[in-house]
Amino acid sequence: MTRAPVGATKVRVRQANGNDLDALVRLEAHSNPVPWSRQMIATELHRSQGALLVATERGEVIGYICCAGQGDSWHVLNVAVDTGCRNRGVGAQLVDAAIAALHGNPYRRYTLEVRVSNEPAIRLYRSRGFTDSGVRPRYYSNNQEDALIMWREEGETPA
Repeated sequence: MTRAPVGATKVRVRQANGNDLDALVRLEAHSNPVPWSRQMIATELHRSQGALLVATERGEVIGYICCAGQGDSWHVLNVAVDTGCRNRGVGAQLVDAAIAALHGNPYRRYTLEVRVSNEPAIRLYRSRGFTDSGVRPRYYSNNQEDALIMWREEGETPA
């Protein structure tokens, strides 16, 4: 997809709905080496404790974030941004919007796993206040890559 230059259009973040399902499936298929199935995404659309937010530009879905309450914290399950829209702050907008939407309701902590090779994502999460807390060896099934475990406490400000 060809994208407008940075600043040419405004990116909007909103709650995802059933009309977004096809776009989410396409985005997921192009963004992740082991993409979520249509059913997995549809299930997340109806999760009662969490958030599935989309970033749109000119009405088109260009990114999403999915979070769920698990244990005593919010777990960032998945973040994807269209390859043509990366490095424009869309991921940061999604992370910030999810934290704002979930703020203290009921958890005050956030966690995620990210491929140790995904340096752009690691930089993004660190910039949003997440800190490294460990490694899950061979976490990813497609290539046995390790996952970096990251945490953020509510109230922490980005670096």
